[in-house]
Amino acid sequence: MHHRHRIVSVAVLLATDLLSLFFAVMLSRGVRLWLDRFPYFSDYDGQWISFLFAGLLFGLLLLIFYSLGLYTRRNDFWEETRKIFQGLFYLFVFIAAIVFLTKSSELYSRAMIVLMLFNAAWLLPLGRVIAKKMLFDMGVWRKSALIIGQKEQVEYLKNQLRLNRYLGYVPTLDADKEGIVFIATRGMPVEELEGLIAKYKKRFSDVVVIPYLHHLSFANAEIIDLRIGQISMINIQNQLFRTKNIVMKKVAEITSVLAIFPFFILLYALIALWIKMGSRGPVLFRQKRLGKEGKIFECYKFRTMHTDNQHLLDDYLKKHPEEREYYRLYHKYRSDPRITRAGKWLRKFSLDELPQIFNIIKGEMSLIGPRPYMVEERMKLDEAAETILHVHPGITGFWQIKGRNNLTFAERVELDVWYIQNWSLWLDFIIFIKTFEVLMTRRGAQ
Repeated sequence: MHHRHRIVSVAVLLATDLLSLFFAVMLSRGVRLWLDRFPYFSDYDGQWISFLFAGLLFGLLLLIFYSLGLYTRRNDFWEETRKIFQGLFYLFVFIAAIVFLTKSSELYSRAMIVLMLFNAAWLLPLGRVIAKKMLFDMGVWRKSALIIGQKEQVEYLKNQLRLNRYLGYVPTLDADKEGIVFIATRGMPVEELEGLIAKYKKRFSDVVVIPYLHHLSFANAEIIDLRIGQISMINIQNQLFRTKNIVMKKVAEITSVLAIFPFFILLYALIALWIKMGSRGPVLFRQKRLGKEGKIFECYKFRTMHTDNQHLLDDYLKKHPEEREYYRLYHKYRSDPRITRAGKWLRKFSLDELPQIFNIIKGEMSLIGPRPYMVEERMKLDEAAETILHVHPGITGFWQIKGRNNLTFAERVELDVWYIQNWSLWLDFIIFIKTFEVLMTRRGAQ
């Protein structure tokens, strides 16, 4: 039964990928024909690479996907999407090499190739989401999962696996031999862990050990294997303390800011007009914040409060004294009377933070990073200050997609430390995409 399910799953995923690639080509061809109206693109004769060559490219891409484990391993959506992007990049390099070596660039439509790769980049992940949901509902994309560990950790992992149907793991009390075992090691003595691994390796082909080290993820860790000495080591790096990673992040963010800047200027003008029409006072609000190395800078925001507003807050706190405790925990009020009508909408969608792009241009902030802390919050950061203040604060960050205003101050600090220690360019990409999801659904907004 399980063997048949594996065959069906691979066949469906292969067919889905081929269908996605077919749609990518057809969609790209339609866009390319539409571009034919414009003089620069008018040399297109409707023919792209020969069907034989296109078939070879698709076959090569599927082989690349296979080598990356896209048909044999279970990854979550974001890791699988990263591998799809990686495969498409390899294909692009291959096409570029063929064109260069054969000196046949005139035979190929460069616009068509770029369009096809772009459309494949979103159609392939979308197709797999649909296919895996269908397979899971049919009972094919399911694998029993036995979870061992402390009750709190077991329940947490069960919830995570149930929420992530893309992986297809189904928590159970007694997994079959084709299933998988997760061992959560928090609070577990080494001798007990070794015994559990030895026990379950006799019954299961897959035994997954989940190490627990506060703040640290092993996603970017490097395993160093000294086979002769039978020693395995894990190299855990503080990612944003490395010059190479800082440069990569800076280049990626400058490119992103330049790309969105024209849209930013238009949106900035519209919001500025709205603020001026709604209340008296300046468009921008400047606030002292902690920057890299603890340097104080002026953080720009759209003004969302009435000017001369202290009496409004005093009256509110007299009527709602419980708000003082809420502010102590979250550093915000649930219903701040000082906020203007426009300000409520700007804060709801975090549009009040858009002017911080000027801070990025000035080199004071990043697009993605830890939140910019207030000057008076430095003492509360405690030991985390050394890590958090080592990098530029960001307009959005890990804290933004994990709860925004629903997080306590301590939780925000913990998320910022985790982000810095486990940074990757792909993590920044995920945060950037999920920020839009959070803003549109208004999760954690206030």
